[in-house]
Amino acid sequence: MTTNLRTVLGALALLSLSSCAGGDADDADESPLESVEQGVIFCGPLCPPNYAQVGFACSTACPGGCPNAVSCAPIPTTVSIWGTPQTVTVPVGQLGTSRICWNTSGVRYPVWIKVSANDAPEQLFTKESDSGRHCENAPWIQANSRYVFSIRTAKTGGNVLASTTVFGVAP
Repeated sequence: MTTNLRTVLGALALLSLSSCAGGDADDADESPLESVEQGVIFCGPLCPPNYAQVGFACSTACPGGCPNAVSCAPIPTTVSIWGTPQTVTVPVGQLGTSRICWNTSGVRYPVWIKVSANDAPEQLFTKESDSGRHCENAPWIQANSRYVFSIRTAKTGGNVLASTTVFGVAP
């Protein structure tokens, strides 16, 4: 009987641990890293080192009210973003263009490409969910302006995985 009790208690402990680390039972059909809502679930308000927060979660295995956990994904090491050209010469009265490219190979969750002009709040440039290399034009570069493009783990807020700065300059 002692062996059976240990087996049952061990199974319950494993079930409790996996619920907190992998999501609610209702979400068991989904791959844990396929959506921004899902991720790997960790009890509490913070992700562990080398993980980025991709959302909030509720788990019956975690103490407290909802939300009582965070959805986290490993921070990839192959993320980069760049602008070509990085310094755009903009003729008087016109706009310039920089081609913004990024590489998110190995990322198994959607990311958002954001832009901030002259330290203004960030705006959505585009959403990237293909996990690969892609480019888009920014045809609105103005002279005497600075644009910071960043790859973020969430549509609002989220961790910055990589960033680059594009400058608009007068001739």
